[in-house]
Amino acid sequence: MTPQQFQKQLQKHQKDLTEAFRRTIPVKIGVEMEHHFRDNFRKGGFVDGGLHRWKPAKRINQAKGASGQYGTLLSSRNHLYNSIKHRWEPYTAIAETDVPYARAHNEGTNNAGRGHKTRLPKRQFIGDSRELNRKVQDLIRRETDKIMKR
Repeated sequence: MTPQQFQKQLQKHQKDLTEAFRRTIPVKIGVEMEHHFRDNFRKGGFVDGGLHRWKPAKRINQAKGASGQYGTLLSSRNHLYNSIKHRWEPYTAIAETDVPYARAHNEGTNNAGRGHKTRLPKRQFIGDSRELNRKVQDLIRRETDKIMKR
């Protein structure tokens, strides 16, 4: 394909490409982000250039009964896990959580808890990831190819 032919193709599909990048692709990226970040909980660590396992919660080894059976950052209600949502704005995909303690778990802290004497190790579950970036690039490529082949 010559540059002139490519330019003609772009002009022909400009409206569809603009709409895809404005809405369709951000929605699909948001879904992909939500799945990727929730999958970190199932794997017990953050996936970025491989799996970086979280330090196990103390309750896993110490607790007797139900609370000891759940993985780190997981519980019977999975409040933090279920709080990960996605939304889109024109040309933008956003993954977020509205749980107040999410940042403390994701980044770690030296003063958490009611008495502010609890130290939480960093157990990142949301953030920039090479694997997620690769999935997003593949998704964009597939969507643009689909439009250009019409």
